[in-house]
Amino acid sequence: MAKYKTGANRNIYSGQTTGKNVIPGSPVAFALRNTSDSLEGKTELIKSGELLPGRSASEPMAGQPSNGGGVAMEFSALSFDRLLSGVMMNNWVQDDVDTHIATLTPGNISKAFWILKHFSEADRPLFQLFEGAQLDALELTFAINAIVTGNFSFMGINDPLMETANPVAGLSSLPASLATSPFTSRRGFLKLGSGATGVPITYSKEVKLSIKNNLAAVGALFQDTASIVEKMFDVGGSITTYLTDETLFNSAVDKDNLAFAIQVEDAAGNSYLFELSNTKLDTHSAAASGRDELSPTYPFTAFGTDTIKITRTLATARPVYTLTYDGNTETGGTEPAAVTKLEAGSVIYAPANSGALVKTGSVFAGWNTTADGTGIHFDVGDPILVEAATTIYAEWE
Repeated sequence: MAKYKTGANRNIYSGQTTGKNVIPGSPVAFALRNTSDSLEGKTELIKSGELLPGRSASEPMAGQPSNGGGVAMEFSALSFDRLLSGVMMNNWVQDDVDTHIATLTPGNISKAFWILKHFSEADRPLFQLFEGAQLDALELTFAINAIVTGNFSFMGINDPLMETANPVAGLSSLPASLATSPFTSRRGFLKLGSGATGVPITYSKEVKLSIKNNLAAVGALFQDTASIVEKMFDVGGSITTYLTDETLFNSAVDKDNLAFAIQVEDAAGNSYLFELSNTKLDTHSAAASGRDELSPTYPFTAFGTDTIKITRTLATARPVYTLTYDGNTETGGTEPAAVTKLEAGSVIYAPANSGALVKTGSVFAGWNTTADGTGIHFDVGDPILVEAATTIYAEWE
């Protein structure tokens, strides 16, 4: 007799797509950590506590299936670097001097992911593959003496069926469970001011940080698929702190323009520093009864061109790769310059033929992963996913 499926035996894996939302032939998968063993299904909202099919990202339209929801997780070293890069729409940039350090700032690189949900009971495993998913938001909670937790919100353009075999072609095996330890607030600090120069805030109780792309699914009637576009990048959250001094309260009253730095580290020596500039606090009064502590919450909004910067310092430096362009038997012109120091998961847009590559008797038609044109084709502006040292060839017709 078949067993009932349980959320406790659910695993979620992810990978990135390349080209026009194509899963690579030999995809690289990574595991996502969950804080909950429940399904938390909420069918009335596009963004809920669970990634589910059958959501309407806008007014229902023929031919515009969509999905949405979230993946709850415990924040840990290396586990979510690609998703952080996705929500920030940029690649990690490794430091020129210290290769253990990399930074991430808001950009304009749109990254798409595939998400595989696996219900792993041995007698009858079940799979769901969400394709074309993009990161809509990240919410992190840094609470006193607690594990740093959060939720990644996704939007996608397919409505997956439940399958009994792994639907990700070319994925030889599912990755092992995460071995990294989650960060806790016992190993970290909150400072008023940027980076190492900031002044520690005494007895902060909780910080909530929200990074949003505010994505929207758009399409027209009778289209086969929807597309997802960026609307606006915005950062906000709240700070709850015990009133041991008047610094934050008066800054809120005076409408000061503030900067914050939140850093957490693990026992292995990995750390992440979130720096927010141009931050405004909303003033909130604190009420207490009896012997309750005064611990007001200050919602905040960050704004400007340098809204947020994430600096990651690792105990072991990550490998980096080079993306090289090949003119592929060209008879004139110059290939685009190689792009160096790219971590696995980086995305580069296929460049224009700005070096005026030419080949006698042929017309430049874009780029390809193979010299004979049988690989993945890239039009100018298509995303190229880098998972290793990569050469992209000019395609001629």
